[in-house]
Amino acid sequence: MAHATLLVFIVLNYLKFIYGECPPERVAVDHFEAKLHKDLFCAYDYSYRPVKDHRSTVNVSVRFAVKYISFDASEETFNVHSWVALKWKDEFLTWDPSEYGNITEIQVESHEIWTPRMSLYNADAALYQSDQIFTTCLLHNTGNVTCIPHVPHSGICRSTLKYWPYDKQNCTMYFGSWMHTGEQINFTFFNKSAVILDDYQPGPGWSLLRVIHERLPGNFACCPTVTYPMLKYTFMMKRESAGLAAIIVVPSVVIIMMTMVSLLLDVKDNNRLGLQCFSLFGHFIFLTEIGYSIPKHGADTPILILFIRDSMVVTLICILLTLLMMSLRKRVEQVPVWLKSLSNLVISGPGRYVVFTEFDPSNAEDQKNLSENEPNESQSRSDWITLAEILNNIVFIIFVIVYVVLLSVYIPTDTK
Repeated sequence: MAHATLLVFIVLNYLKFIYGECPPERVAVDHFEAKLHKDLFCAYDYSYRPVKDHRSTVNVSVRFAVKYISFDASEETFNVHSWVALKWKDEFLTWDPSEYGNITEIQVESHEIWTPRMSLYNADAALYQSDQIFTTCLLHNTGNVTCIPHVPHSGICRSTLKYWPYDKQNCTMYFGSWMHTGEQINFTFFNKSAVILDDYQPGPGWSLLRVIHERLPGNFACCPTVTYPMLKYTFMMKRESAGLAAIIVVPSVVIIMMTMVSLLLDVKDNNRLGLQCFSLFGHFIFLTEIGYSIPKHGADTPILILFIRDSMVVTLICILLTLLMMSLRKRVEQVPVWLKSLSNLVISGPGRYVVFTEFDPSNAEDQKNLSENEPNESQSRSDWITLAEILNNIVFIIFVIVYVVLLSVYIPTDTK
């Protein structure tokens, strides 16, 4: 019994040592701010709208101070990090400053008061995004509450890739109350500076041009007696395309230059055919490389891809025509009368100023080849060679026009 009493005495003293009474100098002072806080929240309930008449509307003013933006074109997700200023009036959190030491403002935690729940309608469903705010709010004696939480939003943005890599994207976000009507909670913009970009930091690969804000009244045919207003923010962005232009646009122009240069070579030169085959192979390789850089999803096909496709077809036609002209140069039979007449008409007429034959009877090699043949055969080969050279010049002029059209239509430009 004595041992048990001693044990209880030791335990009580130990507990008193740990949880002893607070010293007098540490007792909480009941100053005006503490008294105000207790009086305001003694019977406060944050589970319903802060209005004394349930038919009244809570007007919530919204301001976005955009800090950072990122856009993933391949996944079509758009992320905005911003400080969202929310301001409304809480009719249950008012006081007379003269009764509380002339205090006109206090700071309260957002979880202690009613806060509006502003949802992103086109949010990325793959990520959980809470519509509640967690921050410290400023409360005025008139009941006006101002909260400025740092909120990230992730939404879906359908990309338009027609002018890739010089494309511009318009990503829109729609905000509003998920369940309350506009007659219960009315989201509006601040009267001044609804969107602030003073401290904006550009994201990787994109520059922000401007932000357009608009309030949609939310009138729907299904609900004629109530409204569901939304705040619409459209972010207009431009891709930083200097790097992509260096590795995609410039090589596209180089490839077509290879094809055009090959047409300036002599028809009988095997290097001409080799250069055209190499250009065709380069089209295939380049088209494959673009596939790794371009976003896999988009509303349309980039016109640059269409340019490479058409240029590849033109290069293939060049190869076929080169083979045809090489075959014409080796023929020995008589040229059809109508073809010979057409050739003479081109050479003797105004066409001689734009069509120049490469065959020259003074050329030693051609002269030797022709001298070894019979006179009729030599004349026939001369006519075929002349016809091939005329065809080659005509093809060159036509393909120059074709490529000028392709460049003007398909090659995107960096517009400011």
